[in-house]
Amino acid sequence: MRLIKHVFVIGIFILSIITHAQEKQTIMANENIITTFLNGFDDTSKITESLSLLADDYQFTSPTDALYSKIEFIEEAKNVAKVLTGLKINKIAVSGNWVAANYTFMSAIKGLENTTANEWFRVENGKIKESHLIYDASEWRKVFESVKQ
Repeated sequence: MRLIKHVFVIGIFILSIITHAQEKQTIMANENIITTFLNGFDDTSKITESLSLLADDYQFTSPTDALYSKIEFIEEAKNVAKVLTGLKINKIAVSGNWVAANYTFMSAIKGLENTTANEWFRVENGKIKESHLIYDASEWRKVFESVKQ
């Protein structure tokens, strides 16, 4: 009976180690997915890899847009790329499938050279399913309207 207890305790211990290791791998994988995605907006040679991380039914919301597919997002990203000059990741935090990123996006537009943003991403099966971007868009609305024309 004592042997069974020891085997049971050891089994539970090993199972908890494996579960913790898998959870840590998922957290690191999700952080790497978001880092790779955002890096494409800093280095245009990496944008194709970034966009490949989006699910086909990706949903994006921001103060200026609500987009409901990867295709819609890519079209809008082409407009944004006309004014952005870079992106610097400041902090990333992960909680399960959710990843929060604080970053600064840069432009050559006077008064909008550096804009701090926060974005929450939901990752499923290695793909970004949705994100919610928050930043001060009061001046950016005018810029985006002019590049859409």
